[in-house]
Amino acid sequence: GPVIPAGSLLARWQSAERPDEKQKFAEEVQKLLVGGPPAAKEHPDAALYRQLASLGGPLFAGARTGAAQSTGKPGAGDAPAPWGIDPAQFGKHPEGSSVDSSSLCLRAPAVVTIKLPADLVAGCELVTAGVLHEATGREGSVQLLVGTSQPEILTALRSDAPVLTTEGSGARARITATFDEFRRWFPAALCYPRIVPVDEAVTLALFHREDEPLKRLMLDDEQSARIDRLWKDLKFVSHEPTELVDAYNQLMEYATQDGDPRLFEHLRKPLNDGAAGFRKFLVEVEPRQLSALVDFAAEAFRRPLASHETEELRGLYAGLRAQDLPHEEALRLTLARMLVSPAFLYRLEQAPSGESAGPVSSWELASRLSYFLWSSLPDRELRETANTGKLVEPDVLVAQARRMLGDAKTRRLAVEFGCQALHIYDFHLLDEKSERHFPSFSTLRGDMYEESIRFLTDLFQRDAPILELWDADHTFLNEALAKHYGVPGVTGAEWRRVDGVRQYGRGGVLGLATTLAKQSGASRTSPILRGNWVSEVLLGERLPRPPKEVPRLPEDETATAGLTVRQLVEKHSIDPRCSTCHARIDPFGFALEGYDAIGRRRDKDLADRPIETRARTQDGVEIDGLDGLRKYLLTARRSAVIRQFCRKLLGYSLGRGVQLSDGPLLDEMQRSLEQHEYRFFAAVEPILRSRQFREIRGRDSQFEDAN
Repeated sequence: GPVIPAGSLLARWQSAERPDEKQKFAEEVQKLLVGGPPAAKEHPDAALYRQLASLGGPLFAGARTGAAQSTGKPGAGDAPAPWGIDPAQFGKHPEGSSVDSSSLCLRAPAVVTIKLPADLVAGCELVTAGVLHEATGREGSVQLLVGTSQPEILTALRSDAPVLTTEGSGARARITATFDEFRRWFPAALCYPRIVPVDEAVTLALFHREDEPLKRLMLDDEQSARIDRLWKDLKFVSHEPTELVDAYNQLMEYATQDGDPRLFEHLRKPLNDGAAGFRKFLVEVEPRQLSALVDFAAEAFRRPLASHETEELRGLYAGLRAQDLPHEEALRLTLARMLVSPAFLYRLEQAPSGESAGPVSSWELASRLSYFLWSSLPDRELRETANTGKLVEPDVLVAQARRMLGDAKTRRLAVEFGCQALHIYDFHLLDEKSERHFPSFSTLRGDMYEESIRFLTDLFQRDAPILELWDADHTFLNEALAKHYGVPGVTGAEWRRVDGVRQYGRGGVLGLATTLAKQSGASRTSPILRGNWVSEVLLGERLPRPPKEVPRLPEDETATAGLTVRQLVEKHSIDPRCSTCHARIDPFGFALEGYDAIGRRRDKDLADRPIETRARTQDGVEIDGLDGLRKYLLTARRSAVIRQFCRKLLGYSLGRGVQLSDGPLLDEMQRSLEQHEYRFFAAVEPILRSRQFREIRGRDSQFEDAN
């Protein structure tokens, strides 16, 4: 047997005489075998551990004897080998031919089960090698996997094992090409999120571009060209080539301290060459940038530049550079000079001499049209049309207006004209509501304003009948506003058109939360404000200002001595100084009392008192609620409502108050509306063809008072 190492635990056990000493050393030997050998290889116990734990040692003698007995000739009483693989499986090809006797040849898919003693393999790993059979498997492919359990899938490609092929085979080329194509669908950033080492102090990857899959899979040629241009713009703005040189110098400082700087030396020349080329490029593009600034001045001035204006801008830039100002600062100051020019700040028009009116130029007409419909400068197509001189032709002007109203920029007409005309401009900034009475208002006021803007924009873009302003059966809602209105079936934050809203007390400007809330107090409704709004804003009636000494009504409708707001107003209106005006406006406000101070429908006020919405107008018509008021406006007062809309639209388009001489044009607008189903453009076209829109007064003419 093996020689027991001198001085080891087993040698000391062997030489011990007392039973207690032997027991002690036996326990130490057990700890050695379980816990592992000492770190020092020359230690006697380390040598003892190697002897006992080796496959040839005494501990595995029984396993070796059983394996040796199972390799004899098979007989009636022989049992299969308990460990490893049956040697009879080696050296055979599945088709019957022979292979190397130490090799195991299988036809995939196949599973080979290897049983090994647990004590033998603890802390070890099983390593094997596999190749495809040169003759019969050259054009095949296989995946090899070693595990401790039966694999679930044998016929499908696994993602956790490599694919084995023969070098130079067609199968290898085909599979490699397939993998390459698969990877092209997934950007590297999806597989490796941290491409740039953001946890490092210095990096040479300042901007990492990873949009090749985006361009290839999703963008067309025009979009691809645009994203390429944006990357060039980013390089120009960021000055990446010069920034990379600075980053490289910092990197070399770090490398000198705790690394080998020679690893990065090969980057020095290409980075310096790139920075030098970029600086040269910056100098080369300076004239182009100045020319672009001059071209932009023509766009900002809304007309071609006069020769002296071009010379002035270029001369200013040259003078600034002569003072040793860098290009960027000189360009910025030249731009600032352009933006404070009267030609940019004002829509200047050249009036003819004398008292007679004269036509405005094609460029001036383009500005008039663009600021009328878009509240902004003309777009490229309108400028090109103006440049040809054809815009002064009425039909061309009308055609351009139709095109422009179909554009998304028509939203500005809804905001600047529509919201101002309804007295709800900047409603999203309204902060006068009592948070104690109406805590939800601050979160909803933006949605309320958006509803109004979308409603008006849609009407203008569709060229819908303007009667929808008062009689629509649709609106635009998201979930939050729909819940405020009590309109079911609207979920999600996205906006959508919702039809059939009259049944919920909505439809038209009378049912908008903006108009109802704006014409109310901080903590109660105001029939007076709402009635006055209907009278002045919708009907165009002028009312005298109330006497200064008229007492104010209570602000909180829960503290009104048991009276409803309507009863307070009726009591207040008994005063002879107030009764005349209140007889005109109060019925309109009473009809809208079915809505609280933030536009919610209600049957009772905040003090739980019932609401009364029936009223009699000054001309003796019985109305009840919003529906009754809407019907009254569109039947008994339709002419006045339409006239007021035309007056507001004309004044907005001309940028001045409506005058007595505009009366015939207002008549024409009303006739055009009646003849064309009251469609919005039927009111716009007479304005565009009118002398008021196409001409300018002479310098010496006398201006009349506005009506």
